[in-house]
Amino acid sequence: MQYHPTRDQRNLAAMLEDALIAILPLERLHTQAGESETTWSELEALGLFGLSLPESEGGSGLGAAEEVLAAAALGRRLANPCVFARLGAAHARRGRGRLPAGPVSVAFAGGSGPIAVHDPLAHIVLVREPDGAALYELSGEDRAAIDSPWLDRLVRLESLSEPLATFDDAGLLRLRLIDAAALAGVADAALRAAVAYAGVREQFGRPIGSFQAVKHHCADMAVRTREALDLSTFAAVAIDQRRPEAAFLVDSAFVSAATAALFCAGKNIQIHGGIGFSEEADAHLALKRTRLLTAIGGGLEPTLERLGAVADLSSAAPPRAWAME
Repeated sequence: MQYHPTRDQRNLAAMLEDALIAILPLERLHTQAGESETTWSELEALGLFGLSLPESEGGSGLGAAEEVLAAAALGRRLANPCVFARLGAAHARRGRGRLPAGPVSVAFAGGSGPIAVHDPLAHIVLVREPDGAALYELSGEDRAAIDSPWLDRLVRLESLSEPLATFDDAGLLRLRLIDAAALAGVADAALRAAVAYAGVREQFGRPIGSFQAVKHHCADMAVRTREALDLSTFAAVAIDQRRPEAAFLVDSAFVSAATAALFCAGKNIQIHGGIGFSEEADAHLALKRTRLLTAIGGGLEPTLERLGAVADLSSAAPPRAWAME
């Protein structure tokens, strides 16, 4: 039984990550609310959004393992949530032909209606609900701007037409897996930033990374990040192998990744000291991404409830869609 992606899959992800460093520099987050049109074009040119599409539809026909590694790489670059929505849209059950190319906004449940992370270039929105998800067309009348403490444009969706496409159990599983991988990538980004800063910031004539308290923080961050990344890839391999415990592993990965990202983002700010609390620094960016991605994924409490409801993992059933294939 396989537990981790193969070397070829990891090499593919490493090549993708190298390309993303130039496409998604962290400095962009200080000057723009969403990804630029050029960025979307470059991501499309990488073949990123066709990783899991069948070759008959112009995709690469790859599996969950490749997709989760790509999502983690995007998380390390603190990609806009709309990028992950575009990645997940490939798993919708389309009833009215192909979806238009281009950005996809993403919405999650709010107090008085869905709240969307809006990309002005998007004509489609992926609406995430506690028990489902669907893709809808967007128009100017659908949304009203709201004040946002986040990095991104937030709007409240006021009316939606009939869905363009919906997600079955297998599709929802892939959306949650992308959520987990994205958060694991954010945790890794915070860890790397903290370690880099601890190596150059000096106090009392020596780098602060040489002090035991800072070492312990970095070690705790590393352990949590490794757990989140490994559990995300483990869940992806379970999906590719159609194992019945895949849904349990995906939810476990989401909890691990969300808590790791929150912990690492907080410790990164702490290790940066006074500058870590400033808007000019990068440290706060990971925390904001973590909060928003966790909300889009449905939050920790519903996920923990699903995990708690599994009394016997040996009796877990795979998604119904797998049985129909």
